[in-house]
Amino acid sequence: MYPALNLLGDVMLVDQVLYVEGLVNVSQQFYNPFGAQPVGLTNPTRNRYRSDLYRISPYLRGTTLAGTTYLLRNDNVWTNLSGAPLGTNNANYTTFAGNATNSTTTVGWTANFDYTETRFNNNAAGTLTTQIYRAAPTYMYSPSLQLAASGGYEDNRGTVTSSEGFIYGVGFVWNPTPRTSAIGNWEQRFFGSAYSFSFDHATPLSYWRFNLSRNITTYPQQIASLPVGVNVASFLNALFLPQISDPVQRQQLVEQLIQERGLPATLTSPVNLYGEQILLQQQFSGTVGLIGARNTVVVTGYYLKSEPITASGLPLPPGLFSVNDNTQTGASATWTYQLTPTMNFIVTASGNETTSNSTQAETRQGTVRVGVSRPLSPNTTAFAGARYQELRSNATQNYTEAAAFLGLVYRFR
Repeated sequence: MYPALNLLGDVMLVDQVLYVEGLVNVSQQFYNPFGAQPVGLTNPTRNRYRSDLYRISPYLRGTTLAGTTYLLRNDNVWTNLSGAPLGTNNANYTTFAGNATNSTTTVGWTANFDYTETRFNNNAAGTLTTQIYRAAPTYMYSPSLQLAASGGYEDNRGTVTSSEGFIYGVGFVWNPTPRTSAIGNWEQRFFGSAYSFSFDHATPLSYWRFNLSRNITTYPQQIASLPVGVNVASFLNALFLPQISDPVQRQQLVEQLIQERGLPATLTSPVNLYGEQILLQQQFSGTVGLIGARNTVVVTGYYLKSEPITASGLPLPPGLFSVNDNTQTGASATWTYQLTPTMNFIVTASGNETTSNSTQAETRQGTVRVGVSRPLSPNTTAFAGARYQELRSNATQNYTEAAAFLGLVYRFR
């Protein structure tokens, strides 16, 4: 049994002001990026575990008479790992965040704060705390371009070390067309440069998405960003957004397209790294989707460099956390072709590599999968095919697999 669940609910307690959001997520994850990551669930591996996540988030949201929009939010997240090789239960974190913005004039402003407290194994001595306060004037250079400069203060407390000091940065939001957007931010923080950049562009038959960032995170925060990988439904939803404004109709079209063309639910992504420390991560990811009359192509790739650091921004000693001190790269491509209006031919190829930043450990894995799928009813799809996968590593046991498969998918709606 490999359970998977993603349940999200939102309740408005006070009209247009007070809300409560809740999330329950159960998923299958891999623990060690150097270990086996077989495609599908037919091959058992000690590297797989079950992640349970629960979140309760009350928040206030609204707009004042002066045109200032505000958001006050409290996220309470609990995570539990089942079947992991180490004792990793009961990690949790709490975030209090607020944001206020007024951009009704050419020169506006924004202010925000963020307080995050992360605990591991309910151990108060293992608490990591981060506080950030910012204020930024904004300038509407043109209807499509907004510029900002920010300044603030941060305070970071770890298990042994701590740091505090002033921070500053710049940013922009650019929307040259309704189908194109670019958002960029840079900030000087206790660990050096923090930055993020995202670019999205849609045409009637394609969607392009690229992300670049450098920032800190912890394991509970990583796992709270599930589902892992590029969510294909979300990706296609953004593709059809300029064409179909109604969200219900758009979602129905996306679900129909995924089922009719046999597209996967998610695309390849890095492994979330468990560790009771702060991780400095530098990442790049890109995804391109092309949709034709009978062909669909989705290609994605990623690069993720992780480095455990202290609350003062210094790297932890090499080798102390060598499993989490690594670089992950990978890519995948899926091509589907409609042989008939009710039958699809599907080819998927993926590969990933994990290398240690402090030792000689290295793992390479690759998979090729070929198959056909056919919807039998609005909720049922049959599929069959063959696959080959291979792992080569100096850190774990090698393996190869050649397999044929036959299956049935039923969706409860």
